[in-house]
Amino acid sequence: MKRIIALILAIVSVAMLLTACGTKADGTYTATVSSNDYFAASAVKSNMEGGDKRPDGSDAMVPFSSLFGMIDTRIGEGTNIADYYTATLTLSGSTYKLVKKINVNMDYVADAVKDMMSTDIPMLELTFSGSFKADGNTVTLSVPTKVDANVTPVAGMADAYTRFGGTFVGESADSADAESYPGKFFYYFNTLYFVESTAISEMTVTIDSANKTFTA
Repeated sequence: MKRIIALILAIVSVAMLLTACGTKADGTYTATVSSNDYFAASAVKSNMEGGDKRPDGSDAMVPFSSLFGMIDTRIGEGTNIADYYTATLTLSGSTYKLVKKINVNMDYVADAVKDMMSTDIPMLELTFSGSFKADGNTVTLSVPTKVDANVTPVAGMADAYTRFGGTFVGESADSADAESYPGKFFYYFNTLYFVESTAISEMTVTIDSANKTFTA
């Protein structure tokens, strides 16, 4: 009888181990969005409508909607760029890193931008860090505890006239700030895209372990 009980317990333990391995979320998952799909997304459309303000409350002389055609002339031409935007989610243990990035190709950066660049390349990239919980393929990302910014939206002094009010390269924040950057970048966490939200909350995503992709 003891041997039978031991055998049953062993089988149950193996089954639990296999189940745990089957749902383990650790890994890197990527969402690549074409330019056509990116600008068709309701969150992106909404974020480019209406007035665009700088942190000091003044109107942005370089509105958010104008940035994209300046850092990639193909946007203005209506060309669909297959790998225009990338979101990369890395899950490890109980923590995550979520990187949102507009992919910039210097061959298509407007000449006016190239003439006044203060960095090697214009950048719109944010990295969020925090903890997560997984239930099968459903992963809940907690409100981030840190954001790292590499944001040089146009070039040089012109950056000060965008909604960001300047350049933020290698800068980070540990808490949200509704008024000024880099703390205000926390409000770019929710949704899949590089857009500002009115609030910050946990975000649920679905991972595809086989293809190493995810959706939000």
